[in-house]
Amino acid sequence: MSLPVSRSSAEAGFTLVEALLAIAMLATMGAIVFGSLVTTTRVVEAGRAAATKEQTVRRVLRLMAEELSIGVQEPIYPWTGMNGTQDGQPADTLAFVTLSDGLGAQGAQESDRLRVIYTREGDRLIRFVRRNLYGLTDESLEQIDLANKVTGFNVRYYSGQSRVWADEWTANGPMPTAVLVEVTFQEAGAEPYTIREWITVGVS
Repeated sequence: MSLPVSRSSAEAGFTLVEALLAIAMLATMGAIVFGSLVTTTRVVEAGRAAATKEQTVRRVLRLMAEELSIGVQEPIYPWTGMNGTQDGQPADTLAFVTLSDGLGAQGAQESDRLRVIYTREGDRLIRFVRRNLYGLTDESLEQIDLANKVTGFNVRYYSGQSRVWADEWTANGPMPTAVLVEVTFQEAGAEPYTIREWITVGVS
């Protein structure tokens, strides 16, 4: 024969169930909020990383555009554009002479001229600069890593005379009228993306 349950015991048991349900609901809400916070943090970090990459690319292309736009023809170091590949991806080399002061031919002196080379080595986009065009040693040669995680560097050249685009530019003849620069980046586990820039060449 079972004993009757008192009203106070029933109420105490019901309160315990309510407490457990409340704890479970709080835990569920906490998990949802935490998951949302983690997702938001990842989205913000991804956005910042993308903005940083975009700034890097734009900075690199802006530097190229500035130097190419004041490029000059130099008999000793004529314009050269070589088409190359690394790991099956574009790895071109562009070599030219530019004016260091950025003022154009009217404001430049012979000593202001630089020999600039852009090329890709591995996953790096590199800029070489020779400040003394007539030096016999490599003491004036500087190397700057412009960007990393680069999987492609492609340059095309437009001839104003023949009005055609070419993948290479030989040392003979005038400078190209314009160039198309394409830089491809790829983060680990992400899809590659390419940014292109049309650049008018020369000061005239």
